[in-house]
Parts: sequence; C-alpha cells; structure tokens
Amino acid sequence: MDDAGEPPIPSLADVRATLDDKRRELLERIARFGASDPAETSNLNFGKRIGDGTTYAVERMTGAYQARTLYETVTEIERALERLDQGSYGRCASCGEVIPAGRMAALPWAELCVPCGSRGGARGAGSA
Repeated sequence: MDDAGEPPIPSLADVRATLDDKRRELLERIARFGASDPAETSNLNFGKRIGDGTTYAVERMTGAYQARTLYETVTEIERALERLDQGSYGRCASCGEVIPAGRMAALPWAELCVPCGSRGGARGAGSA
C-alpha cells in the first residue's frame, strides 16, 4: 500500500496474467458443472412426480445457473483483456476517468468506476 492506502499498481503483464489465470479457473469450474451451454436450463423440467427426478432436475438447474453466472464473469474478463490490448484498461467505460487502483485490485476486470457502477453506467458494475 502507498501513503494514500492504495495498493501498488501492477505491471500490465501482471494484470494480463491475473486475468488469464482467473479466466482459466472459471472455465475449469464451468466444465465441472458439465454444462457446455448454460442455456440448457430451458430443457429441464420437473416431471409429474416429486422424487429423484425432481432432485436431479433441481441440481442440474442449479449447476446450469451457476455456470451461466461464471460465463458472465468470463465475458467480463475477456472484455478487460480487450481493453488491455486497446490501451483503455483501468479507465471507466462510462465517464472515462481512471478507476482507482483499489477497485482494480479488488475486481481486475472492472470496467466502471464505483460511482458509474452504482448508477448503472455503460454495462453495469461488473460482477465477481
């Protein structure tokens, strides 16, 4: 931390490595759900009886929902990698101001500063 309490600013190579590692980790977690397409929840039903089939359907729906949420984060990470390549990483996509280092350390794929994220900004606040 510096005198202002901000974490040190990592190199772009470190940022890329962090983003790549997180993307890889999330894709591995998605693969464990066995959901190649998170939209498959539309094909699930509970049937007419409560029992093992219903439990299985609920488990599949839960896994597919979790995979969908992880896919959304992977997409946010991919957009962060694009911003890194374009030279706009670390700037708010809505107002153009520099995103504080503390926010970028906490959420390296953030595309909005906190004020813009809380207002809805360009694409939302960025999820974890």
